[in-house]
Amino acid sequence: MSQEPELTVYCHQDVIHLTGELLQRLELAGRQALPRVLEVAACPDSALARLDEVEVSFIDDATIADVHLRFMEIAGATDVITFDHGEIHISVETAQHHAAEFGNDFESELMLYMVHGLLHLAGHEDASDAGRAAMDMFQSSILKEVW
Repeated sequence: MSQEPELTVYCHQDVIHLTGELLQRLELAGRQALPRVLEVAACPDSALARLDEVEVSFIDDATIADVHLRFMEIAGATDVITFDHGEIHISVETAQHHAAEFGNDFESELMLYMVHGLLHLAGHEDASDAGRAAMDMFQSSILKEVW
């Protein structure tokens, strides 16, 4: 791939109001995160390196729970689901709950999830302790740079 994929943010939920200004800010920060994520890609031929476009959709818990069950056969809502064809689904309700639980601000939590999804597209996995530690380190570093 000769250039970074185009990143576009969508809001497909009406449970938590996300302003147009916030969506634009998240999209800009996501675009700024792309080159950093590609620099720390776990796999040089990752899905992210081959994509022309990445779509980030902010959805509600009911929708992400449905996607979680249909595609991963896991019941219940989750924070982020990433598909190698360039879709990242983020639950705004889960972000709001986790932000309160972990003492983060809601907008930062949304951005964290976007970076997390991009890292998955770049080949990072968090199923092991070592993988999770690496992702946490990269997320923290990238978030400081773009948010």
